[in-house]
Amino acid sequence: MADELEWAAEVIPDTDSVFMRAHRSHFWNGELGPGVFRKQGEGMSVDEVCFSSSDQKSRKNPERQRGINSVLGIRQIRDLTVEHTPNRQQANRAHSDVYGLPEGGEELTEVRVLLRRIADIAIPLTNP
Repeated sequence: MADELEWAAEVIPDTDSVFMRAHRSHFWNGELGPGVFRKQGEGMSVDEVCFSSSDQKSRKNPERQRGINSVLGIRQIRDLTVEHTPNRQQANRAHSDVYGLPEGGEELTEVRVLLRRIADIAIPLTNP
């Protein structure tokens, strides 16, 4: 059974997209705030669309919406990279990370604003 949960990291093409969950507290007047874009450990946690079902995950936790960003769009922001990092502990083959977020200050604010500009809300909250 454990062997079934072993996934090799794959190259994520520029043409793919990634999902990121955003709790309702990251929205103001229906708009996603840039503060949602932050590190969780070494990188910013996302799921690669080709291995993920946004609809299924949204129903599982209705307090969260699913945003979608293009991989190419992310990679065009400063030194950001997107890498497939499957998470065996959470049985999440789609798990990926965005690396290269600045540690803080104006640089982080700028990167967050740029990420927000390219983000689309794939699954909106039904009761904001």
